[in-house]
Amino acid sequence: MKLLYKLSISFMLFAICLIAFSSCEEDANFKIYEYPEQTVTGMSTQAGYPGINVTITGKDFGVLKNAVKIYFGTILANVVSCEDTKIVVQVPTNAVSADVTLKIWTHDSGTIGSFTVLPAPAITSVVSANALNPVALPEVDIVTINGVNFGTDASKVAVSFSGTPATIQTIADNKITVMAPANYATGFISITMGGLTISSTSPIVNPNAAGDLTPYFLKNTGPGFTQSSVSGRWGTLAAPWITNAAGKNKSGTYGGYTADKADNVVGNICWETYGNTPIIDGIIYQPTSMPLSVGSYTITFKVYSEIQTNSSVYCVVAAGGTGIPVLANLSTAIASVALPNPAVVGTSQPRATETKTLTFNITSPQVVSIGFLGNLTANNYFWVSYIKLVKN
Repeated sequence: MKLLYKLSISFMLFAICLIAFSSCEEDANFKIYEYPEQTVTGMSTQAGYPGINVTITGKDFGVLKNAVKIYFGTILANVVSCEDTKIVVQVPTNAVSADVTLKIWTHDSGTIGSFTVLPAPAITSVVSANALNPVALPEVDIVTINGVNFGTDASKVAVSFSGTPATIQTIADNKITVMAPANYATGFISITMGGLTISSTSPIVNPNAAGDLTPYFLKNTGPGFTQSSVSGRWGTLAAPWITNAAGKNKSGTYGGYTADKADNVVGNICWETYGNTPIIDGIIYQPTSMPLSVGSYTITFKVYSEIQTNSSVYCVVAAGGTGIPVLANLSTAIASVALPNPAVVGTSQPRATETKTLTFNITSPQVVSIGFLGNLTANNYFWVSYIKLVKN
């Protein structure tokens, strides 16, 4: 009797499970998808450089690029995009000439084509015909681009100066010459060929163009100035900044730099005279890396000041690359502007944070020195978090 009872319960449980399973099958929200097998109709291109994009055409690829695996030989490639009829894949940087294989989910299409890796072009240098290299006057100066694997067909090569197209004058496998185009922005030269774009590592400067010249004419300009030596909070700025002996007021070794955090960035131009270490004609400067062309310029910098009313710090621009004048000769500078000095003598209050500007004019092409001149009694402090040079 017990056996029959147990069999009856088992049968009832089986029937309940069967009904539940049947209900799930009939549920409109329960579907089983079968991913179709793919068809490949083409691959473009079949020869080129590492880093370019290759397009694979066909059907039933789906739209989930994470489901797609494409190999160039044994090297897995990055899938850029996936549509049901098109896959875009990037040739791996370390690819070699080999077969290309495709797998989507569990469907293995095997070899879908072969790809020949071509020797990639590279720029080794850019040289302007202008005597003030790397300056190139628009529509006047010829610029030579030296490198490798450029080919000899100008119709397959595009050259641009900061995005402005340039006309190729001559082309050889290791050298391209172009005329500096009109109205180009100071920046880097790019070459595009076979779907690959490469850029120079050194700039070409349009001396007539307005804009930010800081990366090309000045170095170590913050935010986050670099120091050459440091002891605790205090240090000396790294090249190309030059600090005179009077500016090294910390044991005669350090000065002009602090590891203090300003604007959420560590490392700023700074003099501090707490502890009775005054500064008399302390100077920090750097020369521009090349002559500035004729025109108007603006220096911008952000400063925090606890400078007292009997002390002073100036931002100064002076002709030549040998430094800026001391306070007695400040009138010989091209231009200067005083940093705020609101603090009452003997205190650090009130304080000021300002963005300062200094505008100056160059009447003939020349290198200039840009920097700071300080004359600080005891108990003064300031920092500059960045400095920027713009042609107006």
